[in-house]
Amino acid sequence: MSSILIVDDEEGMRKSLAILFQKEGHQVCPAMNGLEAMRRFGTQAFDLVITDLRMDGMNGIELLNRMREQNLQVPVIIMTAFGTIDSAVEAMRLGATDYVAKPFEYDEIVHRASRAIERSATARDLHAMLLNRSSAGDGFPLISGKSQAMNAVRNQLKKISHTSFPVLITGETGTGKNLTAKAIHLNSARAREPFISVNCASIPEQLLESELFGHAKGAFTGALMERKGLFEAANRGTILLDEIGSIPTALQAKLLGVLQDKTIRKVGSNEETPVDARVIAATNTDLPAAIKRGGFREDLYYRINVLPLRLPPLREHREDIPLLAEQFLAQCVEDQKRTGLTGFAPQCMAKLIVHDYPGNIRELQNLVCRAVAISEGSLVQCDDLFDDAADTPCLSGQEADESAPLDIKEGEKKLILLAIARHPNNLAEACKELKIGRTTLWRKMKQYKIEMNEE
Repeated sequence: MSSILIVDDEEGMRKSLAILFQKEGHQVCPAMNGLEAMRRFGTQAFDLVITDLRMDGMNGIELLNRMREQNLQVPVIIMTAFGTIDSAVEAMRLGATDYVAKPFEYDEIVHRASRAIERSATARDLHAMLLNRSSAGDGFPLISGKSQAMNAVRNQLKKISHTSFPVLITGETGTGKNLTAKAIHLNSARAREPFISVNCASIPEQLLESELFGHAKGAFTGALMERKGLFEAANRGTILLDEIGSIPTALQAKLLGVLQDKTIRKVGSNEETPVDARVIAATNTDLPAAIKRGGFREDLYYRINVLPLRLPPLREHREDIPLLAEQFLAQCVEDQKRTGLTGFAPQCMAKLIVHDYPGNIRELQNLVCRAVAISEGSLVQCDDLFDDAADTPCLSGQEADESAPLDIKEGEKKLILLAIARHPNNLAEACKELKIGRTTLWRKMKQYKIEMNEE
């Protein structure tokens, strides 16, 4: 949820936009002109400003100037009409993020607002990651996990980051594809250049081409001035095409041409503009299957899949769950300014480890944030995490050999992790619960690459 300041001297426009963005889940604050908007800044922080140009008291241009004087780093979208085109051009020169021509479709302004908020948030994230990068020996401080699976991902990232070839990141929802793309960018030679992220599935089909490649003045109704596309905005940097499988097949051909020729052609223009942007694509869909169905071009697939990177689902590296949960807890406690909440009850951590996580790392993060919000004691309890506590699997001393089916071996690994979580730093108690000997447990821990410190 973001906080949006809407500035317009027409009460009807303020109210209709307020209703629209409140339905989208945002907080909205209205102001009738620039003077009132600046007063609002004195009492509240905003993620986005949407302002008209022509207003009594203080108009949109004066508001932009005042914001720049006070170093207010907030994206601004200008609402403009045909008679104020010159002023809109001036507003863009002064630092406005975007403009929308009146009258506009609600879908369009919602999309432009979402894009502006996302780009601003991405810039803040990249700045924080850049500051943290020096504190991590491998340069990937936010790619957490000590498991074999995550060590393999980090090793691939080191190799991938130092090239400019296209990357295709695949993985289920919530595995961290966006964060991984940012890490690649920040560890590349392009780290000081723009990183532009676009969720291809979230942009209306009729706007996607213009968003990616830009448009010429007069290309269509509402195109009051030339607009750069996201590829141009990412010039010399990196562009992330998230959910690339959702791009319509007709537009896939144009994207293929951009990757081959490194030039773009704006909608409504015949001129070719050179661009130098590294392309990272991401998807949670099976692109080879989409190719067979005719929904994705095979030649485009091979063009973007030069450097493939698969992110494992959380169930494939459960041994990282305690570390991730503790990190999320510390982050949420700090964000919510909670005091006295220091960790997880042992049985609570055990249930976190055996949970299946269809939403992967994002689901784990949300569970921990929920617990921070509702827990009352010094330790997070199971009731704080789950509406109804998940049943714990029955323990067994039976072993699974290397040829056992994957679900059996996965179940055995769960049981070992569960016992270790219940008895941290005490292998003897873990062995007693599992009803197996210490030598057997050590062998199984080595087989499943589970680490544990024993006091």
